[in-house]
Amino acid sequence: MLTPLLHCCGNDVQGDGSSITVEPGLILGEVNKLLAAHAAKHNLPIQYKLGPDPSSIDSCMIGGVVSNNSSGMCCGVSQNTYHTLKDMRVVFADGTLLDTSDRTSRENFIRSHRQLCEGVSALARRIQADRQLTNLIRRKFAIKCTTGYSLNALVDFPADDPIEIIKHLIIGSEGTLGFVSQATYNTVPEWRHKASAFIVFPDVRAACQAASILRDETAVDAVELFDRASLRECEADEDMSRLVPDILGADPMAAALLIECRGRDASALQASIDEVNRAMLRHGLPFGARAAEPRPLETYPFSHDSKVCKTFWDVRKGLIPIVGAAREPGTSMLIEDVACPVDKLADMMIDLIDMFSRYGYHDASCFGHALEGNLHLVFSQGFRTKDEVQRFADLMEEMCYIVATKHSGSLKGEHGTGRNVAAFVEMEWGAKAYELMWELKELFDPDYFLNPGVILNKDPDAHKKSLKPSPLASELVDRCIECGFCESNCPSRDITLTPRQRIASYKEIMRLSRLPNRTAEEEERLAKFRTGYEYDGDATCAADGMCQEKCPVKINTGEMVKAIRAQEMSQHTHSSQLSMWAANHFNVINNSVPTFLNVLHAAHKVVGPKPLEIVSRWMNSYTGHFVPVWNPYMPKGAAPFKLPASSQQAANSSNSSSDTAPNNSSSDSSGSFASPAAAATRGIPRRVVYLPSCVTRMMGPAASDKETASVHEKLMSLFDKAGYEVIVPKGLSSQCCGMMFNTRGLKDAAATKGAELEQALLEASDNGKLPIVVDTSPCLAQIKASISEPSLRFALYEPVEFIRHFLLDKLEFNKVRDSVAIHVPCSSKKMGIEESFIKLASLCAHEVVPSGIPCCGMAGDRGMRYTELPAASLQHLNLPRNVTDGYSTSRTCEMSLSNHSGINFRGLVYLVDEATKPRGQQQTKGSSSMNSSTQQRMATTEGGL
Repeated sequence: MLTPLLHCCGNDVQGDGSSITVEPGLILGEVNKLLAAHAAKHNLPIQYKLGPDPSSIDSCMIGGVVSNNSSGMCCGVSQNTYHTLKDMRVVFADGTLLDTSDRTSRENFIRSHRQLCEGVSALARRIQADRQLTNLIRRKFAIKCTTGYSLNALVDFPADDPIEIIKHLIIGSEGTLGFVSQATYNTVPEWRHKASAFIVFPDVRAACQAASILRDETAVDAVELFDRASLRECEADEDMSRLVPDILGADPMAAALLIECRGRDASALQASIDEVNRAMLRHGLPFGARAAEPRPLETYPFSHDSKVCKTFWDVRKGLIPIVGAAREPGTSMLIEDVACPVDKLADMMIDLIDMFSRYGYHDASCFGHALEGNLHLVFSQGFRTKDEVQRFADLMEEMCYIVATKHSGSLKGEHGTGRNVAAFVEMEWGAKAYELMWELKELFDPDYFLNPGVILNKDPDAHKKSLKPSPLASELVDRCIECGFCESNCPSRDITLTPRQRIASYKEIMRLSRLPNRTAEEEERLAKFRTGYEYDGDATCAADGMCQEKCPVKINTGEMVKAIRAQEMSQHTHSSQLSMWAANHFNVINNSVPTFLNVLHAAHKVVGPKPLEIVSRWMNSYTGHFVPVWNPYMPKGAAPFKLPASSQQAANSSNSSSDTAPNNSSSDSSGSFASPAAAATRGIPRRVVYLPSCVTRMMGPAASDKETASVHEKLMSLFDKAGYEVIVPKGLSSQCCGMMFNTRGLKDAAATKGAELEQALLEASDNGKLPIVVDTSPCLAQIKASISEPSLRFALYEPVEFIRHFLLDKLEFNKVRDSVAIHVPCSSKKMGIEESFIKLASLCAHEVVPSGIPCCGMAGDRGMRYTELPAASLQHLNLPRNVTDGYSTSRTCEMSLSNHSGINFRGLVYLVDEATKPRGQQQTKGSSSMNSSTQQRMATTEGGL
């Protein structure tokens, strides 16, 4: 019963945004976006955000943030979950649910769980009566500490308030005391005025001294520490080398601080910057990457430029994956998370750097949140031999001694204790506090049912056991660090596997398959993995590559899955032959599909959608998911692609046999036409190559859509308005980018179609001299990925980018819709045009509502054959009621979005065509179009299209 809660994504912003109730499946960064949207919608003077701000903010979920008491780069201790959580809803081991915000729930819980409540109160009284233990707890939690349980709950709240104590004990308990199904946070202000400085010091001690000064004497917002190994990685970043040139050739123990100041307004920000600079100058700190070449503090000024600041912070966030990507194949990337009082940070850091050197961990880096004395230790480790495991065990023993014993620090500052540090909790806390933790565990979970062995573990060698190896599987994915950042972008995450799980499962399959003499148990395990992987790992993978967008080491799990499919297809001669026939006779498919779709729609009109869905679903099951499942938003056949009457002469001059290039045309000639507007200009000719994708040549609007024209008709209308002569590639009805073959692993057929199309585009565009528009974003991405001619790659555009670069100054826009939804396809997101997409739609509508869905799960026709994939991906699609239309740039995505939203999604060119007219044309009465100067400013200034 708990499993569905893992992906609960409900939320409720209260009042001015100073508090918000969220469910565990929400991503922390998405919650901050909800709060920002709330502030913008209601024009509130203060924008709020959640207190915790880990570097994984765009991937980590609320459930994990609460369970680990995560903090981050700016929140310190005072704004972590423990100090900002207002209420929670928690499920205990016996299934009881407690909602601390509900008075009745609290009263019922106290009655039904008297033993637990009285036990917690008794423990609180014992600790509060023990001054030595109370002082230990207060000292431990004065810095970041997530080792063991949150014992501070037993001293921070009255012993006669067990609910408040229980609520805070649950925080950071990693699911060992209960499951959090809802949390209400008190939020914190998000000041828009920010500035950052990257200051280099000749040694670690000077940098740590500066951090201590800033903590004690200023109200600085964030201070991040880089050791020399981290700076070495910065050297490879071109922007960093330009902004901070002296990091090149820095001293062996050089270090740096990345400092951020924030303010309610510009004057408050400047006051904070001045305070920071005065504090460092007052203490005469040395600056510069080399002791022999000191530099003044002015060498490292605070920057208000958002691009510069982003460069600094992106480098900081990228330190972990840089180490992960560079590690030896077959090793794992490990991250330890320690903390100590800031005045001891330099000594602890120097000791840890020396430790890594002595144990031969030459790739290790020490960096982190200097303001809190919190370091992240990142290094690679193999578990392939007994010697490697013993080296790791010895390192852990010494690290724990250095941190916990020598420097009175925390073995875990903001990450969970987990199993790896569970064996060392007593070393850090001492016997008395350690026994109290066991008493707490038995009060909440006497049967040790919840997450056994985590946080507390009586096995002193637990950290040496159940170590997970990282066997080699494929060069495409061997660098995976299993961070899970990819999971939030994956459309199949709620039904089968995430990219991380796909990789881990495939690695296990490869490990087992390589064993020379498998036991019967290993044979059975391998067979189960292979059988399960066919559906869970392969069939339900959209292979859209959105996982790569979140992956810190840029792994595209979809490429691995397509490689698996290609390997399987290579063993099926019949499939390869059939695909090559389809590739070589693609015009047959191109000409047949529209007719077939129109026949189905005729049947739809007669019998209704339900019988078609039932029959097609049965056929889908019977054929092993080969036949698509019908839904009411399936498209009609597209209209034939026609050149206007005015094109006949131009087309004939290009040896075209007809003024029409219909779907059923087999002409091998290219066609072109000059619109009346283009003919009238007679100046510098406006020419464009237009490739209507096979999808838009075959699929028109849905029967329920008020629009009846096909995508290519709308785009041709825009070309005409802007005065463009349009050139169409040769053999249009036979052209295909090859994606439909590539995603199935049919590499030869995909390569054949890709090569044919590349040659046709080169000829039509005069070797890339003319812009080429492809009306379907995924097809454009496939073409760009497969072409070999560099000049062609820079000539290719999808509709949004072409309109942005070439049509904005030639068209006048009206806002013709009150509120519209948009969905930016995966390929467009990967090409970096999401912002342009939103801004173009905003020229045509008063309100633009993004879908908020990373990937719709359609994946070409895969979502039609595996309908559970888009259903899972779009389960949280929740558009406002006032949204009447939706727009995208992928016809198949639009079908799925329509089916799951109940409104018609269509190509964005429909909206742009409706909202535009040629520039300079007489305005109609009551028109709200922008004037020429307004649009020109939007096109040329930062923040415009």
